[in-house]
Amino acid sequence: MMTHDFRSGAPGLIACALASFLATSHSSVGVNLTDHGGVCNGATDNSAAIALGLADAKAKNLPLVIPTGQCNFSDIIRLDGVKLTGNGASSVLYATNWQRSAIFMSGAAPSVSNVKLTGVSAPSRQAPWEMTKITVFGATDFVIDRVVIEGSPAAGIQTAQAPTRGRITNNVVRNTLSDGIHITGVASHILVEANLVEYTGDDGIAVVSYRSDAGRVNNVTARNNVVRNNRFGRNMSVVGGSQVLYQNNLMQNNLAGLACLYIAQEGGGMPTQGNDDVKVERNTLENCGGPAAGHAAVMIFSDGNEANNNIWLLYNDIRQSGRAGIRVYSPRNLGVRLEANRITGASLPLNVSSPSTTVIPYTSGPVGYVSP
Repeated sequence: MMTHDFRSGAPGLIACALASFLATSHSSVGVNLTDHGGVCNGATDNSAAIALGLADAKAKNLPLVIPTGQCNFSDIIRLDGVKLTGNGASSVLYATNWQRSAIFMSGAAPSVSNVKLTGVSAPSRQAPWEMTKITVFGATDFVIDRVVIEGSPAAGIQTAQAPTRGRITNNVVRNTLSDGIHITGVASHILVEANLVEYTGDDGIAVVSYRSDAGRVNNVTARNNVVRNNRFGRNMSVVGGSQVLYQNNLMQNNLAGLACLYIAQEGGGMPTQGNDDVKVERNTLENCGGPAAGHAAVMIFSDGNEANNNIWLLYNDIRQSGRAGIRVYSPRNLGVRLEANRITGASLPLNVSSPSTTVIPYTSGPVGYVSP
């Protein structure tokens, strides 16, 4: 049906164990922030020291190392082909200005790893890139790994301007005011693996292509993630994507009564493109959807402007407490296949009105998420 990158290699860390892992120290070799006047005492503004340290690190082709402690900063941190790392969650980058609280990643092979990102809370949900904890602008071969994001005025991690060949792995993202991990801007060949995403203000993990974009987000694999307790939005969504694989993820407890899994083409004020070649297999979905929004645990629909083509749901385990199971509607859903999905506890297991839908009921055998 489709080809995807990132199928080989050892699985990532178990998402539920990430927090304890990130609390451990990691030895790092590189340019230390203290070499450029950095003082991580929870009071000193380190913005100038960070900029000097990154310039030195880039010249020497070494990472900039954030030491243990609370390293305050008040302006955007810009990584142009530079690596920034620390000693785990004890290396804290604390944004004192929520309006300039982002890390911008660009260039070839930038990375952020083994640090915690937090800061002053915003008064309300925001949208600008400058208020997203990490924004990736057109970077190639980028890595975001073992980062704790605690709170964000906007999204936790977002892509923009067609980045490619990126890894977003082993992170903890919680209490954002917008999405947890937002893949957009015609990003391609992205792996999202072994992340814990919880209590987000919008979608936990999302692939989104707006109609005004030059193309669709494509070749995205999201696997072995745990996404739970959304305060708004859906746990995982594909709203305009091509060649997307969602595999072996655990989605739990949508507190807003919205879907665990949302595959859609939307109209309205920010219309999106349709989806093509989306495969969702061996995931577990628990306690999502609700009558107020009319959402089942799984929602697949088009508002009629563009089609969704080749949407496959295979061997998923849907566990509900009186809420609906899978809802598929709109004549513009073409080639939907629902095969061997086990649905238990649902008030209405299947609500399918799209004529181009194949349903093969579950009979027996293993289904759903397995902890890596």
